[in-house]
Amino acid sequence: MKPSRAQNASLEIEFEGGGRFTAELLETDAPKTCESISSRLPLEFEFYHSIFSGQAIFSEPEGLIVEPENQMAAGIPPGTITFFVRDPPRLAPDEIHITYGIFIPRGPPFPDYALVNVFAQVRKDLDDLRIVGQRIWKKGAETAVFRIKR
Repeated sequence: MKPSRAQNASLEIEFEGGGRFTAELLETDAPKTCESISSRLPLEFEFYHSIFSGQAIFSEPEGLIVEPENQMAAGIPPGTITFFVRDPPRLAPDEIHITYGIFIPRGPPFPDYALVNVFAQVRKDLDDLRIVGQRIWKKGAETAVFRIKR
């Protein structure tokens, strides 16, 4: 039997410049990605603005090993949290993305679409998330803390 959404754990993300968000971990759809990340929490990540993929911020987490699962390359809505799995043939690093608007994952070479693991979803306060994304775009990187929300 598939667990209900209410049974999924929540991830809290807090940015140093302001902004706290709750994301539902998509444990049914991406159990390995959720486990790999949630088993190491709390974690701090430095987030930068995406250069090629659109309205998203990203971090390059060290030491997180995640296998491909629940992958998408298009139709990724704002508030989605994804993991781009390391791709040695194209020299692309592991990345966590938080989308706040139009997002099309890309990796070297730039015209190619890249598949990302979709593992969490922010469902509320998307206008505030857009403000954080635009702030990072205009003012530079910020640290964010990821924790399990109790």
